[in-house]
Amino acid sequence: MGTLVEEALRKGLSALEMKDYDLADTVVAADRNIDQMQRAVEEQCTRLIADEQPTGARLREIVTAIKIASTLERLGDHARHLARRARSITDSHYIQTLPVIREMAEIGISMLHDFLTAWVEQSPDRAIAVAARDDQLDRLHAQLMRDIMRIVQARPDTIERGVDLLFVNRFLERLGDHVTNMCEWVVFVERAEYVELNQ
Repeated sequence: MGTLVEEALRKGLSALEMKDYDLADTVVAADRNIDQMQRAVEEQCTRLIADEQPTGARLREIVTAIKIASTLERLGDHARHLARRARSITDSHYIQTLPVIREMAEIGISMLHDFLTAWVEQSPDRAIAVAARDDQLDRLHAQLMRDIMRIVQARPDTIERGVDLLFVNRFLERLGDHVTNMCEWVVFVERAEYVELNQ
């Protein structure tokens, strides 16, 4: 499921950059597979709770799997939204923002990839290191916001596309927040304590 979400985010970014509407459509269609996998994870975890009546570390693992599946599904939605914006962000005045969008997306995708490794390896230390990279996304989010607003002020006739870019900026900033939340769950599973990371 995590691999599918990572792939969807990469395709969503490519669709946006290349204005590839066919690729955007495949991202939107693939989101259904991610939704189905989330439901499958939740059903399996529910059966495990009913059958095993787990406690302690085992219960934390199952509850965390449900939380992570839910968050991954939300990230799949972000990929879909990113791809859909490919149809509207075509104004040449916003081309200058694409390098920052690309950098934000690459950071977020790499955070997701490394989170999945931390989850598989059950490594809270690795998860904490991944979450720390969210600061980079926050800085780029603020920079892109300023860039978009500057263009909108100079070219009010492009405001609709500027608003679309503001949504893209928000999606990418939230990507880091969601990965950080999942990293917190890795720490919870392994250390039996809830720690807020990168606040």
